[in-house]
Amino acid sequence: MRVYLVDGQPVFREGLKSIIATMRDLTVIGEADNCKEALQKAGKDCDLLVLDGELDSLAFLQSLEKTRIRGRPPFTLVLTRHTEDQHAIQMLAAGADGYLNKSKPPDTILDAIRKVSRGGKFVSRELAETVLFNMDRMNRPARLSNREYQVLYLYASGMAMKEIAGQLALSVKTVSTYRCRLLEKLNLRSNAQLMQYAYKEGVIGE
Repeated sequence: MRVYLVDGQPVFREGLKSIIATMRDLTVIGEADNCKEALQKAGKDCDLLVLDGELDSLAFLQSLEKTRIRGRPPFTLVLTRHTEDQHAIQMLAAGADGYLNKSKPPDTILDAIRKVSRGGKFVSRELAETVLFNMDRMNRPARLSNREYQVLYLYASGMAMKEIAGQLALSVKTVSTYRCRLLEKLNLRSNAQLMQYAYKEGVIGE
């Protein structure tokens, strides 16, 4: 997977490059210390843009969304020192595919990079409840509960039942129960129809 780093802190950028260099499936193909340069140089040659949340990242994401096809590379992962939920909401609403605090362990950051570079979604467990699934931002169908919508969103994002269970701190059996409840409540008969519903209702972009 080809990674492009956008971070205003040279020390952090070099540290991240060193961590990524230990992984055979990840390659840093370029870097920038500002968003303007990244927009000019990153292009479509990378699978993932790792973006510094302290830069002009909101405008960068909004500009990127105008040119990229939703669900196709380059995907974006925001790494930040911000701790406010509102900042995460803004980044995710603007099109970021993942959001993580820079204080997280290297293994967690690498997990996020891998997940997002493959088209998945990633936020920390602490943020999952209050940020990623902020109902006002995600246009949740009124008849679904918050938890049902969370399961629907993650399932439509390509997560397996075990992954969803880990993300939401639930058992696999409980996640399966929510999936069955979704099928019944939405009058659907199969997982394929559930995916089609998610795309049609704008739960996740195509």
